[in-house]
Amino acid sequence: MTVTRQLVSTLVLAGFAGVLQAQAQAPVLDLKFGLWENTIVTSIGGMPPVDTSKMPPEQAAKMAEAMKGMLGEKTVTDKSCLKKEDLAKDAFMMPNSANMTCTRAVTTNTRTQYVADVTCTGQQQMKGHIAIEAQSATAFTGSMNMAASGQGRTMDVSMKMAGKFLSADCGTVK
Repeated sequence: MTVTRQLVSTLVLAGFAGVLQAQAQAPVLDLKFGLWENTIVTSIGGMPPVDTSKMPPEQAAKMAEAMKGMLGEKTVTDKSCLKKEDLAKDAFMMPNSANMTCTRAVTTNTRTQYVADVTCTGQQQMKGHIAIEAQSATAFTGSMNMAASGQGRTMDVSMKMAGKFLSADCGTVK
Protein backbone atom coordinates (compact mmCIF):
# COMPACT_ATOMS: atom_id res chain seq x y z
CA MET A 1 0.00 0.00 0.00
CA THR A 2 1.41 3.39 -0.92
CA VAL A 3 2.01 6.10 1.65
CA THR A 4 -0.73 8.19 0.03
CA ARG A 5 -3.28 5.39 0.31
CA GLN A 6 -2.25 4.78 3.91
CA LEU A 7 -2.82 8.45 4.72
CA VAL A 8 -6.27 8.51 3.10
CA SER A 9 -7.14 5.20 4.81
CA THR A 10 -6.07 6.69 8.13
CA LEU A 11 -8.30 9.74 7.57
CA VAL A 12 -11.26 7.57 6.60
CA LEU A 13 -10.75 5.31 9.61
CA ALA A 14 -10.58 8.31 11.89
CA GLY A 15 -13.96 9.39 10.56
CA PHE A 16 -15.56 5.99 11.01
CA ALA A 17 -14.01 5.70 14.41
CA GLY A 18 -15.94 8.79 15.41
CA VAL A 19 -19.18 7.23 14.20
CA LEU A 20 -18.67 3.94 15.96
CA GLN A 21 -16.70 4.93 19.06
CA ALA A 22 -19.60 7.11 20.09
CA GLN A 23 -21.55 3.94 20.73
CA ALA A 24 -18.90 2.59 23.11
CA GLN A 25 -19.48 5.42 25.57
CA ALA A 26 -22.64 6.00 27.61
CA PRO A 27 -25.05 7.35 26.48
CA VAL A 28 -24.92 5.72 23.03
CA LEU A 29 -26.12 6.59 19.58
CA ASP A 30 -29.36 4.72 19.00
CA LEU A 31 -28.31 2.55 16.02
CA LYS A 32 -29.11 -1.11 15.36
CA PHE A 33 -26.41 -3.76 15.17
CA GLY A 34 -26.12 -5.69 11.93
CA LEU A 35 -25.60 -5.04 8.24
CA TRP A 36 -25.34 -1.40 7.12
CA GLU A 37 -24.97 0.23 3.75
CA ASN A 38 -22.77 3.32 3.97
CA THR A 39 -22.29 6.03 1.36
CA ILE A 40 -19.32 8.34 1.78
CA VAL A 41 -18.65 11.35 -0.42
CA THR A 42 -15.02 12.38 0.00
CA SER A 43 -13.49 15.59 -1.27
CA ILE A 44 -9.69 15.92 -1.11
CA GLY A 45 -7.73 19.10 -1.70
CA GLY A 46 -4.08 20.01 -1.36
CA MET A 47 -1.14 17.69 -1.52
CA PRO A 48 -0.60 14.80 0.91
CA PRO A 49 2.20 15.42 3.40
CA VAL A 50 4.55 12.93 1.76
CA ASP A 51 8.25 13.74 1.35
CA THR A 52 9.22 12.71 -2.18
CA SER A 53 12.62 14.43 -2.06
CA LYS A 54 14.39 11.22 -1.01
CA MET A 55 12.68 9.06 -3.66
CA PRO A 56 14.24 8.23 -7.01
CA PRO A 57 12.83 10.60 -9.69
CA GLU A 58 10.79 7.80 -11.30
CA GLN A 59 9.15 6.86 -8.00
CA ALA A 60 8.52 10.53 -7.09
CA ALA A 61 6.82 11.05 -10.48
CA LYS A 62 4.58 8.00 -9.91
CA MET A 63 3.71 9.31 -6.44
CA ALA A 64 2.85 12.76 -7.82
CA GLU A 65 0.62 11.18 -10.47
CA ALA A 66 -1.13 9.01 -7.87
CA MET A 67 -1.72 12.07 -5.67
CA LYS A 68 -3.32 13.95 -8.58
CA GLY A 69 -5.75 11.06 -9.05
CA MET A 70 -6.87 11.39 -5.42
CA LEU A 71 -7.88 15.05 -5.65
CA GLY A 72 -11.49 16.06 -6.17
CA GLU A 73 -14.71 14.38 -5.10
CA LYS A 74 -15.29 10.63 -4.93
CA THR A 75 -18.34 8.65 -3.80
CA VAL A 76 -18.04 5.16 -2.32
CA THR A 77 -20.91 2.94 -1.22
CA ASP A 78 -20.14 -0.24 0.70
CA LYS A 79 -21.55 -2.56 3.30
CA SER A 80 -20.26 -3.12 6.81
CA CYS A 81 -21.27 -5.19 9.80
CA LEU A 82 -21.71 -3.33 13.07
CA LYS A 83 -21.42 -5.70 16.06
CA LYS A 84 -21.73 -4.96 19.75
CA GLU A 85 -18.37 -6.61 20.57
CA ASP A 86 -16.58 -4.38 18.04
CA LEU A 87 -17.62 -1.33 19.98
CA ALA A 88 -16.25 -2.67 23.26
CA LYS A 89 -12.70 -2.26 21.92
CA ASP A 90 -11.23 1.06 23.04
CA ALA A 91 -9.21 1.46 19.83
CA PHE A 92 -11.94 0.23 17.47
CA MET A 93 -11.21 1.67 14.02
CA MET A 94 -8.83 4.28 15.39
CA PRO A 95 -5.85 5.06 13.19
CA ASN A 96 -3.15 2.59 14.15
CA SER A 97 0.40 3.62 13.35
CA ALA A 98 3.64 3.40 15.26
CA ASN A 99 4.36 6.94 14.05
CA MET A 100 1.07 8.55 15.07
CA THR A 101 -1.11 8.89 18.18
CA CYS A 102 -4.72 10.09 17.95
CA THR A 103 -7.06 11.44 20.61
CA ARG A 104 -10.65 12.69 20.62
CA ALA A 105 -12.30 15.45 22.58
CA VAL A 106 -15.99 14.55 22.63
CA THR A 107 -18.27 17.58 22.96
CA THR A 108 -21.65 15.87 22.42
CA ASN A 109 -22.52 12.20 22.96
CA THR A 110 -26.23 11.41 23.14
CA ARG A 111 -28.58 8.85 21.62
CA THR A 112 -29.05 11.11 18.60
CA GLN A 113 -25.80 13.11 18.27
CA TYR A 114 -22.08 12.59 18.45
CA VAL A 115 -19.64 15.48 17.97
CA ALA A 116 -15.89 15.32 18.53
CA ASP A 117 -12.61 16.96 17.64
CA VAL A 118 -9.77 14.63 16.61
CA THR A 119 -6.07 15.42 16.98
CA CYS A 120 -3.29 13.14 15.76
CA THR A 121 0.37 13.78 16.48
CA GLY A 122 3.56 12.11 15.34
CA GLN A 123 5.07 11.74 11.90
CA GLN A 124 1.75 12.78 10.34
CA GLN A 125 -0.15 15.59 12.04
CA MET A 126 -3.96 15.63 11.68
CA LYS A 127 -6.74 17.72 13.14
CA GLY A 128 -10.40 17.41 12.44
CA HIS A 129 -14.02 17.60 13.45
CA ILE A 130 -16.63 14.83 13.33
CA ALA A 131 -20.41 15.24 13.64
CA ILE A 132 -22.85 12.30 13.45
CA GLU A 133 -26.62 12.35 13.76
CA ALA A 134 -28.72 9.22 14.29
CA GLN A 135 -31.92 10.14 12.51
CA SER A 136 -33.45 6.88 13.70
CA ALA A 137 -32.19 3.46 14.80
CA THR A 138 -31.86 2.58 11.11
CA ALA A 139 -30.30 5.70 9.57
CA PHE A 140 -27.50 8.17 10.26
CA THR A 141 -25.83 11.09 8.55
CA GLY A 142 -22.57 12.73 9.35
CA SER A 143 -19.65 14.83 8.30
CA MET A 144 -15.95 14.87 8.93
CA ASN A 145 -13.39 17.51 8.07
CA MET A 146 -9.71 16.68 8.55
CA ALA A 147 -6.48 18.49 7.72
CA ALA A 148 -3.25 16.49 7.55
CA SER A 149 0.05 18.29 7.56
CA GLY A 150 3.70 17.41 7.35
CA GLN A 151 6.74 17.96 5.17
CA GLY A 152 5.54 21.55 4.61
CA ARG A 153 2.33 20.37 2.91
CA THR A 154 -1.32 20.26 3.93
CA MET A 155 -4.08 18.02 2.64
CA ASP A 156 -7.73 18.73 3.44
CA VAL A 157 -10.27 15.92 3.48
CA SER A 158 -14.01 16.57 3.76
CA MET A 159 -16.50 13.71 4.06
CA LYS A 160 -20.25 13.50 4.03
CA MET A 161 -21.56 10.18 5.34
CA ALA A 162 -24.92 8.47 5.28
CA GLY A 163 -25.80 4.99 6.46
CA LYS A 164 -28.90 2.85 6.39
CA PHE A 165 -29.56 -0.36 8.26
CA LEU A 166 -30.22 -3.35 6.01
CA SER A 167 -30.52 -6.41 8.23
CA ALA A 168 -29.73 -7.86 11.65
CA ASP A 169 -27.92 -10.66 9.75
CA CYS A 170 -24.58 -9.56 8.28
CA GLY A 171 -24.25 -12.67 6.13
CA THR A 172 -20.69 -12.84 4.76
CA VAL A 173 -19.94 -9.14 5.38
CA LYS A 174 -17.46 -8.56 8.19
